[in-house]
Amino acid sequence: MTKVLNLAVIGPLAIKKGEAPIGGLTSIKAQALLCYLAVAARPFSRQALAGLLWGDLPEADARRNLRGVLMKLRAEFDPFLLVSHQSLAFNRESAYTLDLEQFKALVARPADGRPQPDNLRRAVALYRGDFLEDFHLRHAPAFEEWLTQQRAELRKHMVDALQTLTAVALQTAAYDEGIAHARRLLTLEPADEAIHRQLMRLLSLSGQRSAALAQFDQCRTVLRDELGIEPADETAVLRDQIRSNSLTPPAASGRFAPSTAQQVQPSVPPFIAGPPITHPARFFGRERELKRLFHLLRHVPMQNAAVVGPRRSGKTSLLHYLKTITTAVPGHLRPGQVQDWLPHPQQYRWVFVDFQDTRLGDPQTLRHHLLSSMGLTAPEAVDLEDFLDIVSDELRAPTVVLFDEIGVALERYPQLDDAFWESLRSLATNQVNGRLAFILSSAETPDRLAGQSGHGSPFFNIFGYVANLGPLKGEEARALIASSPTPFPQADVEWILAESGCWPMLLQILCRERLLALSEGETGAGWRADALYQIAPFRRENGPGGAAERVD
Repeated sequence: MTKVLNLAVIGPLAIKKGEAPIGGLTSIKAQALLCYLAVAARPFSRQALAGLLWGDLPEADARRNLRGVLMKLRAEFDPFLLVSHQSLAFNRESAYTLDLEQFKALVARPADGRPQPDNLRRAVALYRGDFLEDFHLRHAPAFEEWLTQQRAELRKHMVDALQTLTAVALQTAAYDEGIAHARRLLTLEPADEAIHRQLMRLLSLSGQRSAALAQFDQCRTVLRDELGIEPADETAVLRDQIRSNSLTPPAASGRFAPSTAQQVQPSVPPFIAGPPITHPARFFGRERELKRLFHLLRHVPMQNAAVVGPRRSGKTSLLHYLKTITTAVPGHLRPGQVQDWLPHPQQYRWVFVDFQDTRLGDPQTLRHHLLSSMGLTAPEAVDLEDFLDIVSDELRAPTVVLFDEIGVALERYPQLDDAFWESLRSLATNQVNGRLAFILSSAETPDRLAGQSGHGSPFFNIFGYVANLGPLKGEEARALIASSPTPFPQADVEWILAESGCWPMLLQILCRERLLALSEGETGAGWRADALYQIAPFRRENGPGGAAERVD
């Protein structure tokens, strides 16, 4: 079986198959050719590639060199290349990842032009430095010109993303996050006076007036040294406002949120079976569990909890709902949907960890993901001691880490050892003044999971509340069914309730099938046989011998 090719071109070049670095590709021209084909994403003639890499040589010599380099590449990467006598291309149907491809997808604006802060946070976490940092080819001016263009484009995307995140943080009073983004911006654009002003505002509004005034001094020094100018009047006025403690938070702007009149996005299907439900308007039920879970998070010290239930019982969807509901805009909610669960929801940071993502089974990658998602300093290489120091020194906002499918981590990732789990317990209980909490999901209670996997860490003993997910209540299930854009006949409603046992997954499938039949003009009860066939595999998971007991 071919291992996944992981190609990282943001920052220093890194090439891996699976988790193993490729050590045999020592030819700089071979590395350049692989990167060029992967990034450009189209076929090139052999003649064009020979000229790109050996533009200083006669064509015959350049073509011969290309054949030699290609032979080396094919020995290691043949499944990832499309080679013919006339052209070469990267095989985009192969098993690969390319960080630049992921980055560009995350920073792309949707059709409505509104920023997507969560996507932008994931994008900036991928940024390890300039495109192919410190990578150069001698006597290849065409390739060097391409490098320069790619570096400028990537840096511009990064600056734009950080500027948007900084502005969003200022508007939503997420000052610590905004400070981290603004400081990162200044490493890319140290003489941008507007960024210095943003950082001054953020520091002042977060209560760090001395640091804000010191930032003005730093701005003045940089402008004098780099450009030979003094700060603009606007910057000096801002300094005076900070000095006199008269700076006020900006008025709320509609730029970063949809209009309150906007309805649920039409691209979100009414019934979702399979993927977790991430749109809050499509989540139904679990009110009792939500009350308990949010109660644990309302005050410092926050408390830890576990969400336990069989497969397909909605554990992952519940974690997503916890993360999104309190700050969802009204246009993304159903009429009357409760969202005032927390006193100051904009102050909270939510970190989602999907342990089914095998990359997060690597301790280094997981630590980096946690730090970047918390809005803290996130070096690419961070050991456990540095991780603990950064979190304990920098964490200020109440932060909730959502560990989804933690059983997968305990079963498949031995690198996440007791020392790692014990460090998380220490952070939550002793080092950040109660501002860090963990909520995990699993099929078993945490202590039982730990015992089954041989872990003895006390981390798994800090979960004082367990939300045990079963079927939805009868009224919750009826509300889900009633959300159909086409009302169902009452007989079908009762049949769906009975056959599903009110389990969320089964409800979603049966409602989806009924709505599809209605939309296609089907009459009678013939759709029910198809619907029962669709739910058969999942009934075995959610109830022995058929649907689980219905709760009225």
